[in-house]
This record gives sequence, C-alpha cells and structure tokens, in this order.
Amino acid sequence: NPEVVERTIETKGQNLLDGLKNMLADLGKGQLTHTSEGAFEVGRNLAMTPGKVVKRTPLYELIQYTPTTERVLATPLVIFPPWINRFYILDLTPEKSFIRWAVEQGITVFMVSWKSADASMKDVIWDDYVAAQVDAIDTIRDVLDVPSVHTIGYCVAGTTLAATLALLAARGKADKVASATFFTAQVDFAQAGELQNFVTEEQLALIGALSPQGFLDGRYMTA
Repeated sequence: NPEVVERTIETKGQNLLDGLKNMLADLGKGQLTHTSEGAFEVGRNLAMTPGKVVKRTPLYELIQYTPTTERVLATPLVIFPPWINRFYILDLTPEKSFIRWAVEQGITVFMVSWKSADASMKDVIWDDYVAAQVDAIDTIRDVLDVPSVHTIGYCVAGTTLAATLALLAARGKADKVASATFFTAQVDFAQAGELQNFVTEEQLALIGALSPQGFLDGRYMTA
C-alpha cells in the first residue's frame, strides 16, 4: 500500500507503532474498536431526543417521546428495535434521528429498550419477546386511551412482530394494531437466502459451544 509506505516514512514508523498499540489494546479488551473510549455518550451526542420511561419490566423499558407540534396524530407509534441493539439505533444524533423527525411530524412515539442479554436471561425464549410486544401495545393503548397503535419492527424484532400480529389475529384482537412496518426484517424463511449460510448445523453447534451460560457474548458478534 503506497499510502502506508508514504505515511511510514513521514512519521518515521510512528504510525506502525500506533497501530500496534491499538491492536494490543483491542486484544486486551477482547473486541475490535473503531473509536476511542468516551467518544460517545448517551444524552450528550447520542439519544438526544427528550423522552421518559413510562414502564419498566425485567425484559424491557418503554420510552415515550412527546410530539413537538400543536396538532398531534391520533394514533401513536411504537417501535420495536432489534433485541441486540440499543434503543438509540434510531436516535443517533439530531441529524440522524428517526425519532426526532417523527415527533416533529406530530407523532407520539414509544420506543422499546430491551434488556441486554446476560446469564440471567438464559431461560428467556421467543414467546417472552412476543408477550412483551403485546404488553407494550396494551400499555400504550391504556396510557393514551386509544384503540390501536402503529408499529415498526426492526430486524429480528420485526420477525417477532409478525408473530405478534398472528397471535393477536388468532385471538380476534388484530384491531389493536393499526399498521405494521418492517425494517430489514425477514418473515418468510422458506427461502431464507444468504441467511442459510449462518444457520447450518455446524454454525448452531459453534454458537452453542460459545454460549455455555445461555447467551452469546456480544464480542463474538463483533469479531
């Protein structure tokens, strides 16, 4: 790489020493980092849209964001982010915030913040996430006294949302959800495409070996 060679000559090799230092620091932490520690902080330059926690359970917290407009859409929106992402995946910065944009359009937004996986969650199963989505929907309907909510399911939480909708329909309560939008969510697994490269018997066995406490350490996912 001619740019690396040029930089090495300019710095008399200091760039290589800096790179080695960063690599050893990452090895010590057991994960690959792209920014320095403390570069981002919730409330300072992440998740800056004002909100409040209106419900807390062992599996999730429900955050409410109030519209900034005089006129407000009658039906609120609840967002279910991926289980493995922080709630601020859609509220990164004011310039990159779907939540901020939504409240500026007069939408009352609710965001689910999932508990980060640890050994205490080894017995949590798929059904628990479906039940949590139903609970969040019912909570919002009660808090705002509305008949239904709009929903967004992101990634695996979108897959869960599809199951939640099926469950509500089977119970004759499909009208609790006015609409459902899916972000990068797979629902039909009959033709799973590239996903099949990661769900072979060998891959599943490896995941099982790496998660003896019942959860997969996030450092393996970033490797």
